[in-house]
Amino acid sequence: MSLTDLTAEEINHSGRLAGVIGLRMLGLFLVLPVLVLMAESMPGYTPALAGLAVGIYGLSQAVLQQPFGHLSDRLGRRKVMIMGLLLFIAGSVVAALANHMLVLVAGRMLQGCGAIAGVALAFAADRVHPDRRASAMAIIGMSIGASFLVSIMLSVPLANLFGLSGLFWLTAILGALGLAVVAGMSEPTHRPEVVSQDRRPIAGIGLLSASVFLLHALLTAVFVVLPGEMHRSFGVALADHWKIYVPAMLVSALLVFPVLRKIAAMRLQHAVLPWGFVGLSIALVLFATAKSSSWLLPGYLVFFLAFNLLEAAMPSMVAGLAGAAGRGGRMGIYTTWQFLGAFVGGSMAGLMLGQAGASRSLMILGLVSIAWAWVFRLRAKTLAAAI
Repeated sequence: MSLTDLTAEEINHSGRLAGVIGLRMLGLFLVLPVLVLMAESMPGYTPALAGLAVGIYGLSQAVLQQPFGHLSDRLGRRKVMIMGLLLFIAGSVVAALANHMLVLVAGRMLQGCGAIAGVALAFAADRVHPDRRASAMAIIGMSIGASFLVSIMLSVPLANLFGLSGLFWLTAILGALGLAVVAGMSEPTHRPEVVSQDRRPIAGIGLLSASVFLLHALLTAVFVVLPGEMHRSFGVALADHWKIYVPAMLVSALLVFPVLRKIAAMRLQHAVLPWGFVGLSIALVLFATAKSSSWLLPGYLVFFLAFNLLEAAMPSMVAGLAGAAGRGGRMGIYTTWQFLGAFVGGSMAGLMLGQAGASRSLMILGLVSIAWAWVFRLRAKTLAAAI
């Protein structure tokens, strides 16, 4: 699937949503690499509170995804996205003004209360033809990936210039830019009433929600375990990691659209998705058994290709299963599990790293991924029937 498959209106709508989510995520990603280190000088600092400041954002996101989704079914996507962005901006300002660790934690929690990821995906699905939704989801997913890559390059230099408080002010500004974009968008002309849902697709949504939980647990775990190993074992300085991430992400982005187009044309999403988890497993085994830094680029290429395939195709399928009425609520269920996966993946990866070391941890993650590919394949017929 390529951008040319989308209509001009669909490209405009998807691009605006991608810009909003990308700006918001850029603000978050800029802070994450330096938050723990730069908070050490703040009154009330403890390692536990620093960890809470990092993790509580994801927890509040997970808790509020579904309520925000249901609210968007009733009030409209645009209004709820504006509400969420205002909460995000307010949390950024609180964090920027923090003079104690507890205030910083409160600011991060308030940032997370702007839980609009599921609403944004539902908004994209509302305005894009079902056959082209995966392409729209891919555009949004790529904006998140681009934000991550930009943050890797800019986080430390900007932190040195502006400090932790300055990064949170920058985050508030990025949130305000996103707010301006959403303010200029319009709701669908005909928004369906919220009605009782056909319960037939719930099993399919459950399978996809469990899959996105694992997908984001694996993503977070990789970025807990692997960066240190890249530096210690392969001599890749932290400042040079982007030289591996960026080429791998760009090439995978070019490859994923043709793959999405092919599987959408053949109606084979349910059959192909297990192979995405196989791809993740192959990448994880490559990382675990790498003998030199030359293994890292192909490993990340396979990893990002598999990740982008799953990240684009799965929410498109959830949107189709959910139907027009109540789509926001069901997309909220999906994104709840997405954020919980990131929270659990980061926590478990830290424990595994301390107990088993990097190589064994990566091998365990690879085994988990291949096991889920097998489970997904067994359930693929159920998913196909729901679709």
